[in-house]
Amino acid sequence: MIVRVATWNLNTWINRTRKNIALDDVWKWADDNLRADLVIFTEAPIAPPASSGREWSFAVRPGGFPGRSKWGTIVAGDRVHVNRVTHVGDHELDRTFPGSLTVADTSIDGRPFATVVGLYLPYRKDASKTIISHPESDLHRMADDLRILQTDRDRSLVVAGDLNYEMRRIPSALRKLGRRGHRLFDPFASRKQTTFRQDWRNGKDFRMDYLFLSRNLARRVVSCRGGIADFPDSLQWSDHAPLVVDIDW
Repeated sequence: MIVRVATWNLNTWINRTRKNIALDDVWKWADDNLRADLVIFTEAPIAPPASSGREWSFAVRPGGFPGRSKWGTIVAGDRVHVNRVTHVGDHELDRTFPGSLTVADTSIDGRPFATVVGLYLPYRKDASKTIISHPESDLHRMADDLRILQTDRDRSLVVAGDLNYEMRRIPSALRKLGRRGHRLFDPFASRKQTTFRQDWRNGKDFRMDYLFLSRNLARRVVSCRGGIADFPDSLQWSDHAPLVVDIDW
């Protein structure tokens, strides 16, 4: 059985406020071109469109990313069932930087598939619009959520989203996730790719989006595509390009 997992930044707030692109049309492009069973979409509408004809289950912070006009990080699937996780015991997840961490347990036909962590790490600004943080430092401050989640769960992991900075290897806050040989692996590590194109200045390309898998899943990857080179048409809809992996599960 092939399970396709995809992540993409949908650029919802720009599409809605500046480009007048219908959000349902962005989802339709994703459905038609990615054909994924499980998606981790950042800067996404807080619910999948009913018009897609698919029976979505999904996880998202109610109201979306606080102060960001009702968009957020959504984990959604139809063949893959998605159940949002908000607490591990008495510990509430996603309190450090609300909206940055979306967690879901997923299953297929009642069988556990993976715990999914959707990440969105913006550059935070103060009231005067001065940048006061870097995404990497914020990720380290979210490490308690990740550590507690890892300690509680003994299952496959998918960690994906828009980390908003380029890195040479999996960040240290994520490297220790997973137990019993389930450490995270980057299936795109050997591929030179970019996932984000500036729509200002000189329009340079960067890698900002990532899709990490625990090694037991990574060993079952049969194909992966991603970035601007593989999905150039995605830039008609967003300033990001998606990442897609097929897992023989």
